[in-house]
Amino acid sequence: MKKYSRQREMILQSLRNRVDHPTAETLYEDIKAKMPEIGIATVYRNLSDLCETGQIVKIKSKNGPDRFDGNPEPHIHFECDSCHEIYDIYIHDVQTKKMDNEIQRLAENIGAEAESSNIWIYGFCKKCKLLKNINN
Repeated sequence: MKKYSRQREMILQSLRNRVDHPTAETLYEDIKAKMPEIGIATVYRNLSDLCETGQIVKIKSKNGPDRFDGNPEPHIHFECDSCHEIYDIYIHDVQTKKMDNEIQRLAENIGAEAESSNIWIYGFCKKCKLLKNINN
């Protein structure tokens, strides 16, 4: 385990206090306002460490740079094809168990055993769907 770092703690708390999914650069700009001495390399290094320990999740966006999620609890991500915002979708324990069982069954179809999964939904968010309907 790595020793305590004030920078890492600030990055972790900043991510946990957000509902959006910032890029490393966005996080850097926010943290720099509170900790002017922090460098972008420090942010990247600590984000990598926090991902390795499972405290945060790195999100590979379909469009643009990687994003980060301070909530490592199981949930689904929705990415808007128009504005590229990423939203969290939470499901109940019963739904999670059903999905886990189905994912395990799908893996067994090829003789594998699933250890984890990452579900993404793509489409148009509420705002962009409304704009799309207005323009049609």
